[in-house]
Amino acid sequence: MEQLEPHDITVLFVEDNEAILILYNRLISKRVRQFYPAVNGKEGLELFGKYRPDLVITDISMPIMDGLEMIKRIKEIDPEIKVIVMSAHSNQEYFLEAIDLSVNGYLIKPVDTKKLYALIDEQASYILLKRESAEKEQRRRLAEEKLRQSVIEKDILLKEVHHRVKNNMQIISSILKMQERLISDPLLKNVLQESQNRIRSMSLVHEDLYRNESFANIKFLNYAKSLAGNLLRSYSDMQGKIRFVYDIEDVFLPMDTGIPCGLILNELITNSFKYAFIDREEGVITIKLSVIDGGKFLFEISDNGIGIDKSFDIENAKSLGLKIVNKLVQQIDGSLKYEFMDGTKFIIIF
Repeated sequence: MEQLEPHDITVLFVEDNEAILILYNRLISKRVRQFYPAVNGKEGLELFGKYRPDLVITDISMPIMDGLEMIKRIKEIDPEIKVIVMSAHSNQEYFLEAIDLSVNGYLIKPVDTKKLYALIDEQASYILLKRESAEKEQRRRLAEEKLRQSVIEKDILLKEVHHRVKNNMQIISSILKMQERLISDPLLKNVLQESQNRIRSMSLVHEDLYRNESFANIKFLNYAKSLAGNLLRSYSDMQGKIRFVYDIEDVFLPMDTGIPCGLILNELITNSFKYAFIDREEGVITIKLSVIDGGKFLFEISDNGIGIDKSFDIENAKSLGLKIVNKLVQQIDGSLKYEFMDGTKFIIIF
C-alpha cells in the first residue's frame, strides 16, 4: 500500500550494486523526506557525518569498508541511530554481529520490498515519536527557563519597588523632622514625632522585604525588634529605663497583615512610653505573637506600668493612637481585649 505522504525522516542507503541503488532510490524516495545514496561503507560514513540521517539502511558485503564496520563507527557517533541491514547470505556470523551492534532490522536479499517498507514505516514511527518527545522536552525547558527569568526579573523589580517606597517614606519622615525643628510648641512637636514614628513603622516593612529573599512575607520577630529599637531611640529619655521582652514564634506575616500589626505595635509601645512609667525608674514591655487553634494568631502587647483606669473604653477613647489601634484591628478582621491588672495588656486575636 502506497504512503500518501512521505515520512518526515532522512535515510542513508548504502549499496555497492548500482542497479539496486538506483531502484531503491526511486522506491524509498517516495516514502521519506530525503534519500542519501552511497556505494560503500566509507562513503556512507562520510555522508552520515555530513547529513546526520535519521535511518541507515545498508548492505553488509561491500568493498573499501563493509556495512558492519560502517555501522560500528556510526554507532560511536550516534549510539541511538536506527539501522536496517541487508545481506545476500544468511550467514550466522553476520547475523550475530549485527545483533551485537543493536541493529533494528535484518533482511535477506533479494529484499522483499513490502518487508522493507514495513521496517521503514516501523522505524519512522519510533524516530518521529522520539523527535516529538525531544521537541516537547525542549519546549518545556525553554518555557521553564523563560518562567525562571521572568521570576528573577519580577523579584528584581519588586526589590526595587520596596527600596524606593522605603526611601520615599524616609524622605517624608525627614521633612517632618525638619518641620519639627522649626516649631517651639511642645504639643505640635509631639504630634510630628508620632507621625514620623508611624511612617517609620511602615518603612521598616519595606526595608525588611527588600533585604529578605521573600518579597511577600515579613518575619515578625525581626520586624518587631527593629520597630521597638527605633521607637526607643525616638524617646531618648526611655533608653536605659525600658526593657523589651520578645515572646514571638518564628512566623511570617503577609504585608497586608504585617503593616497593620506594626502600626498597632507602634501605637501601643508609644502609649506605654508616654503614660505607663510615670515616676518609675524602669519598666518592661512584652511583645508576644503565637499561633493558636484554627490557624489564628494571638498578639499581645503588655507593660508592667501603672495601668489604666478600669472604666476605660477603647471604643470611646479620645486618644488618636488608640483610635488608630481600634481601626487597624478591624482591618485585619481581629478582636481586641484589654486587661489592666499589674499594668496594661492588649490582646488581639486575628
